[in-house]
Amino acid sequence: MRLVYADGSEVTTRQLSQSVDMFLQTRVLNAAGSPIPFERVTFAVSDPSLVVSVPANGAVLTDNLTGIARIKVTPANVLADGAISATAQATIGGVSLSSDLNFNISPGVVELRNLLATPGTVQRGQAVVASVDVLVNGARASSNSVAVNFVSNCGTVSPSPALVDASGRAVAVVQTTAVGTCQVSAAFNTVTIPPVSYTVTAPPITALEFVSASPERIYQTGSTGVTTSIVKFKVVDSVGGGVPSVSVSASLTNADGGVNFCGSPSTAQSSQEGEVSFSVCSGTLPTTVQVRASLVASPAVYADSNRLTIQTGLPTQRFFDISASQLNIWAGGYFTNRFNGNETEITVFAADRQGNPVPQGTSVVFVAEGGQLVTSGASSCQIGANGRCSVRLVGQDYRPLGSNVAGADPRPGRVTVLAYTDGEESFIDANNNNRYDAGELFEDLGLPFLDKDEDGLLTRSYRNLVMNTEEGENSYPLPIGASGTTACPESPNGRLSVANTCNGRWDGATKVRRSILVIFSGDEIGQPGLYHTSIPVDRRTEVLGRSRGAISVRLADLNGNPLPSIATVSTEVLNGTDCKATLVGGSTIGSTTEPTSHFVSLKDCLGGESVLVKATVAGKESFLSVTVP
Repeated sequence: MRLVYADGSEVTTRQLSQSVDMFLQTRVLNAAGSPIPFERVTFAVSDPSLVVSVPANGAVLTDNLTGIARIKVTPANVLADGAISATAQATIGGVSLSSDLNFNISPGVVELRNLLATPGTVQRGQAVVASVDVLVNGARASSNSVAVNFVSNCGTVSPSPALVDASGRAVAVVQTTAVGTCQVSAAFNTVTIPPVSYTVTAPPITALEFVSASPERIYQTGSTGVTTSIVKFKVVDSVGGGVPSVSVSASLTNADGGVNFCGSPSTAQSSQEGEVSFSVCSGTLPTTVQVRASLVASPAVYADSNRLTIQTGLPTQRFFDISASQLNIWAGGYFTNRFNGNETEITVFAADRQGNPVPQGTSVVFVAEGGQLVTSGASSCQIGANGRCSVRLVGQDYRPLGSNVAGADPRPGRVTVLAYTDGEESFIDANNNNRYDAGELFEDLGLPFLDKDEDGLLTRSYRNLVMNTEEGENSYPLPIGASGTTACPESPNGRLSVANTCNGRWDGATKVRRSILVIFSGDEIGQPGLYHTSIPVDRRTEVLGRSRGAISVRLADLNGNPLPSIATVSTEVLNGTDCKATLVGGSTIGSTTEPTSHFVSLKDCLGGESVLVKATVAGKESFLSVTVP
């Protein structure tokens, strides 16, 4: 095996060149000394980190005429240094042949020449091409043998580093990001070349862009929500970059209700990123707000903001509501079986006087006559982004026992839940300025209270008819000055206030409130003859009508309350081969606070048959038997 030049002449120094093509070459002959064509020969070097072979796997075929096989070898890099052992192997007719050769590599001397930056002048955002000639030992460097680092003070360089190409030149692109007189330099390790200069000019300003309004929703002055938004714009040039130190003025296209710039200047300088911000403070009206930003030097260049709105923020009584996923859950009361753990979700909906959601995070307080309120904390929930929040009422003790007060409800198992939060009294905005003015009609609110016995009045002390034990109702305070001794007017809110605790004045700081009734229902139909005398007759299970064509019944538990919403209703004829009974209407009790009526149609009944109206709760059946007349 020999180290040869491209023309096949031997490199007698056995010194692998950094710039001249060289090859490892061997010849395969038979015993007679004749060339053996097309045999596979594999070359290998002792240190592949110093020498690169072409092809990379080192395998080639012998020439068909000369029996010669050779591969190109080059230093792995210009700094490669050391002695190398090379081996050529072939297997001919089952006989393994090999040949060895030692050669040397010395690091090359690198020189950089003719550094260029073209074009010499560009606008920021445009590219400059940097290139430099690379010589190794005085000759042009071979492809990929040297990696040159280009650096510029006015942009980013790619690739970095840049490898020498086939012409012996390294080339990189500078993407300009700054303006002014700029330089680019090139280096390989400690080998450098004086930098060259180029000029980057500022592109023309072409536009103002609206960036953001944060937050996009603010609330009327004096509300509980955020009342200030930061509106941001950006000065951009022809290549989309931000332009610093540009004067921008702002104006409000809609200043309804006193919307303003929070006392701050309406002219500002753009930042290093080209951004400029203005503070917008709400006024007294809910409205949409648009900020127009324009260049002081070129007012025709402007942009308008969007997505900024001002809302009232405070919950108002007319827009405060409450609901339950089930009004009658299987939990039981005094005269029925009891079951713990079932629950219903109670949701409050809160909006301001314009019907918009109140600020996210507004706290709502819940109190309950019985059961357990499961909440995120302190008997309250917080309004979410959708203007509502929920708690869960779990069936357990305490289970209310009813009231002995005339006009109140005596039935056990009826749980009142009250929800309230800071808000304002509703009013009729006669002049449409979205604030209360003297003389405008309003709905006065007094002290909120938990109406346990459902009579609409606060009763501090009473007894129940079941155990004759003491009961009582509670009221809850209002902000100072929001209550008084005036009679509360008749309105949809009349039953929500303690009598004679209104003040005759509109209050922008009060407690808005709603209550809801949840029934702790028993799981069996109450039988007509088994009711306690305290249960109203018109709330007991009863046959309301019967004939050979139909029967109608009222179903209740032994507390005089509806069966659970999950109860299913069915019917069956016990005797009589031809009599058929069909339940008319729904087959479930559904969500309700009062006993339910059911209708059964009959066909081919002769009289004397027993028709069962059945209710099933969690697999347990109970029934009311009705005899066909």
